[in-house]
Amino acid sequence: MLISVKILKGSECNIEVSATTSINSVKQLVAQQLRIPVDQQRLVFKGKTLLDSSTLCDYDIVDGTKLHLFVLKDTSAKAEESSPDFYEQLQKFLEKHFSPSDAEKVLEEFRKNLADQLRHLSLDDIERIATLHLDSGTNKHPNQQPFTPGENTPMQS
Repeated sequence: MLISVKILKGSECNIEVSATTSINSVKQLVAQQLRIPVDQQRLVFKGKTLLDSSTLCDYDIVDGTKLHLFVLKDTSAKAEESSPDFYEQLQKFLEKHFSPSDAEKVLEEFRKNLADQLRHLSLDDIERIATLHLDSGTNKHPNQQPFTPGENTPMQS
C-alpha cells in the first residue's frame, strides 16, 4: 500500500509499505527520503503519536493514508545543560549502590528511557496530565485524593 508522510509546512513523501510494517521501519524509510534522522521524527495519525514498536495495522492505517511528521530538534545536549544538578545527584546516588562503570550504564539507560517516554507522549497524554494537575487544585474530583508522601499505602500495610 502507498501512504504519504507530510511535514507541517514542508515537504511530503510517498512510501510503499505493508499493513504489518512497524512504525520504526516507516521512520527509517522517511529518513532515507527526507534526510531526517529517525530519532528526530514524530509520526502522528489522527492526533495520536505513533509508537515505534507498533505496526500500521495497529492504528488502522490503510492505503492512501496521510501521516503527519513533526521534526524534533536535537535536544539531548540541551537537556543535559538545563538540568545538570539532577543528573549529577542521580549519578552520586547510583555510585552508592553500583560500581562507577555500572552507575554510568544505569544512568545512560535512564536518560534513553526518559527521552523515549517523553518523545512518545501524545497530545491526549499531555491533556490528561494537565487536567489531572489542574483538577487537583480545584478539587473537581472529590473521590480522587492526591498522593501525600508518608501516608500508609496498601503496599506498606
